[in-house]
Amino acid sequence: MAGALATTGLLLGAYLDFPRRPGASAALAVPEHAAAGSAAPDAAPPERPMSAYTTEFTPGEPRVRNIELAAQILDGHIVEPGTTFSFNDVVGPRTRSRGYVPAPAIMGSRLVKDVGGGICQVSTTLYNAVFRAGLDIRKARAHTMWMPEYPEGREAAVFYPGLDFTWKNDTDAPVRIQAAYTASSLTVSLWGERKYEVQSRTSERYGFKSYGTGEGRGQKCVPMTGRKGFKIDVWRTLSAGGREVRRERFHTEYRAQPRVKCL
Repeated sequence: MAGALATTGLLLGAYLDFPRRPGASAALAVPEHAAAGSAAPDAAPPERPMSAYTTEFTPGEPRVRNIELAAQILDGHIVEPGTTFSFNDVVGPRTRSRGYVPAPAIMGSRLVKDVGGGICQVSTTLYNAVFRAGLDIRKARAHTMWMPEYPEGREAAVFYPGLDFTWKNDTDAPVRIQAAYTASSLTVSLWGERKYEVQSRTSERYGFKSYGTGEGRGQKCVPMTGRKGFKIDVWRTLSAGGREVRRERFHTEYRAQPRVKCL
């Protein structure tokens, strides 16, 4: 994956601005394309909780603004049975004209400032809610570098329009996405009819790679403390009626993160 990201030059958002009370309704206008696929106003949303996941961040950083915008669009979105959810299709492009701001984002083994940086905290929080709900993960790639905000080997990097996170609602009922945030955390909850029970296991880190040092210049430079690269495996077991239905392995190789000084 790391090689593919490097050759395509995709920016993988790593980070996150404004707090909102959990469960508060969206205050910003949602673009027309973002509402596509949502339930009609008179449609009754599912009421049973399937799963929830929370990630944290440092309050006040510019990237938090980008998290807020994406979370507002996701909040209340309905995924009908048998349909596939696309993060890029629902959230749309991350541009200044839509309110997104520059923030640290991952490019290869470095952090640089890019408009929409931090959007991946939203896709990763959603990924973990989908993972816990036992839904069918169709397309997901981890970041080239591991960030402490995310669980090792369980994340979904996105970059519009090429790098997407998709999953299918393989249940018999609609799935409603709820996204809520505070000054320092984001929580994504899924509501619907659970099809499988989920058990997961994560390996120890292995295959470590040492990091080097580097320098950067200009406004886009982001200082880095340095972190070893490593490999890790995650297994998810889906069961129904006490019997195992499917076991999945998710393998991730994280690059070493150099120690970077901005001149």
